[in-house]
Order: sequence, then C-alpha cells, then structure tokens
Amino acid sequence: MVKYFKNNFLESSIKILFLNLFLLPIYPDNFKPTVVGLFCLFSILFFIIKDLSFKVEKKKIIHLLIINSLPFLVILITLFYTDNINYGLVLLFRILPLILFPLAFYLLKSNKILFTNKILTLAKLFFYFSVLFLFISICIYFFFKGFVTKNFFLNYSYRIIYQIGYYSIHPIYASIYTSIALLFSISLFKIKKYKLFILVGNILLIINLLLLSRKSAIFMMTVIFLVYLIYNHKINFKTKIIAFICLITIGFSIYKFVPDISNRFKDLVGFMQKDNHKSSSNLRLNIYKTSVSLLKEKPLFGYGIGSGEEVLFQKEKLNNYFKGKHYNSHNQYLAYLLNTGVFGLLVFLFSIFKNIKLAFLNSFEHLSLLFFFMFLMFIENILDRQNGVIMFSLFINYFAFFAVLNSKYE
Repeated sequence: MVKYFKNNFLESSIKILFLNLFLLPIYPDNFKPTVVGLFCLFSILFFIIKDLSFKVEKKKIIHLLIINSLPFLVILITLFYTDNINYGLVLLFRILPLILFPLAFYLLKSNKILFTNKILTLAKLFFYFSVLFLFISICIYFFFKGFVTKNFFLNYSYRIIYQIGYYSIHPIYASIYTSIALLFSISLFKIKKYKLFILVGNILLIINLLLLSRKSAIFMMTVIFLVYLIYNHKINFKTKIIAFICLITIGFSIYKFVPDISNRFKDLVGFMQKDNHKSSSNLRLNIYKTSVSLLKEKPLFGYGIGSGEEVLFQKEKLNNYFKGKHYNSHNQYLAYLLNTGVFGLLVFLFSIFKNIKLAFLNSFEHLSLLFFFMFLMFIENILDRQNGVIMFSLFINYFAFFAVLNSKYE
C-alpha cells in the first residue's frame, strides 16, 4: 500500500510538473526556472525509484541523449579557454535547459504516461490556451490602464517590454509563443469538441502576431501555412485556391493599412536596395560584419563562452555606427562561431540536422517547429535568453524522445 502510494504520488507529480512546463507562458519570468528545476528533480527521483525496463533498444535512446546534449557540452568545453570565466559561468547557467531537458526525458524514458498521444494532446492544449489567456489578459490590462488608443498598434510592442512587470517580454519571444500555439492549432483543430475554440482563438492569436509586428515570425508562419496548404492532400484544390487568395488579400491589406508592419517591410525592401539609412536591417548587417571580422582571429575554436560576447562589445565600441551601444550577434550561428569556433558550430549543426532527420519520420508539426527555430536563429540569439532557450530545448527534446519511444525512429 505504501509502495503504491509512493509510485502513484511520484507519477502524478511528474505528470503535473510536465504539464506545467506547457503553462510557462502564464508564469512570471522569475518563477519559470523553478518549474523547470522541479521537473528535472522529479525525473531523477523517478529514475532512482522506478524499474527502468522498457522495450526500446538502448542504443537508440542513448544516441538521442548524446546528440541533443551536444549543443550544451560543446559550450561547456570552452570554459577551459575563455578569458572571462565569471561571465561565462553566468551564461552557462542560463543555457542549462539545453542539457537538463534531454537528460530529464532520458531518465523518464520508462514512464508509461508521458510519451503517449493523450498527454501530448493535453500538453499542446495547455500551451495553446495559456498563450491565448496571456495575451487576452495583457490586452484587458492595457484597456483598463487606458493604453488602447489610436496608436495602440505602434505602442503595443513597446508596452509589453516595459509595462507589465515580471510578465514583460520582448516581442520576438512573444511572437515565438504565438507562433508555436498556432502550429499546435493545426492538430488541435482536428479534435471536434475544440474546433470552435481553436477557430476563435486563432483569429485572436493572428491579431496578436500582427500587433507584435515581427516580420520574421509573420514571414515564417506564412511559409509554414502555405507548405501545409499545398502538401496536405486532404484539402481539396478549390479550398486551397480560396485560402491562398484570402491569404494574399489579407497580407496586402495589412501591408497597406497597418503602419508598423508596412514600415518594417519597407525597411527590409530598402535594405535589399542597399539603402544605408539607419534601420534594424542595416544594424544587423553592421553587427554581422563586426562579428565576421572577429572570427578571422580565432576561427577554429572561438573565444570561449563569456569572451565571445565581450570581444564583440569591445569591437562595437570602435564602430561609430553603434554610437557606444552594445549588441549581441543577433544570429545564433554567429554566436556559436564566436564562442566555439567552426568546430562548435559544426557540432551544433550536426545535432540540429539529426533532429531534422528524426522530425521527417515523426510529423509535420515536429518538422515545422524545428524549421521555425532554425530560421529565427538567423536573426536572433534565441538560446541566450531564458524564454528562448527553455522553449527550444523543451519542444525539440520532447518531440524527439516522443518519436523514438513510439518507434518512429530508425
């Protein structure tokens, strides 16, 4: 009886903590590491207490653990040669989810509940409605604060950064939440009892994505939608044409009549036409040029974690374009090059491409998540911020272990 109680308590606790990971959007930033830490702690307890027999060849699951731990391990090695070990340790602590999630899911590989379609669907529902609840709550809060004015579209991104306390979030990470929720809605819409909720919810989420005005997220979600529309054989040709025309019409209308979005895309057009005015695109170009110039000095193994960012800041001081401000590389691949060199970047890409191979065998949803993150890494250091690294590591690892443990991996 006591043994049954202990086992039941342990498995129930793991299930609750796991589902809470998908509620992270509604938790304040200072509480998110606690949720992750508790989940990892209980995964260790499960590994110690429970019988670990499971009908999966050990090589497959151990191989996945190693592959998905590589992005963290290669950075860990750079501590041996960084010139700024104190800052390096701070950054290393920030990216701990890169090792915690693959290890936790490996330790939970014999859990009979965690890697089932039922819990996966429930987890996606938790995430979808938590994102929806978060942004509806923010809009209600802004309304009662008197922030909903004729300039609301222009001010929304600014306000979610500075005016909601512990819930403050950069627009690009708010866009990540929204985009992932929209990706999950594709499979959730197939559940009959949720269809109306998902339909209404998607309208609100798309409005939120437009309010955030991140052209990278808008572009990527449009591409994913079009790919899904074109290659889904269950959707008839007439429906595809209507959907495509609607998408073009809505897109043109938004570009024409929504100033914040049209200005951002005009900025991109100006950049492509080599217009050298001050803009976010030109800023990134100057950051990339500065980063590349540093890579020539230590191309093979980089500067080490902590030093990579520091030498970039020092180099930026010498460039009048930055006016004394500090910017990170705004490109995850460049960040890996600065910290770990060509060797580290190749290891990171090896891990990513192994996961792509796995995703092809698993689902469109899994593959879309991977390509979404890969694309964002070209314009943001998403693994350098808490919200980015947690979301990336949680989803990439859970979907990968789910695929392996359900015999979809060869």
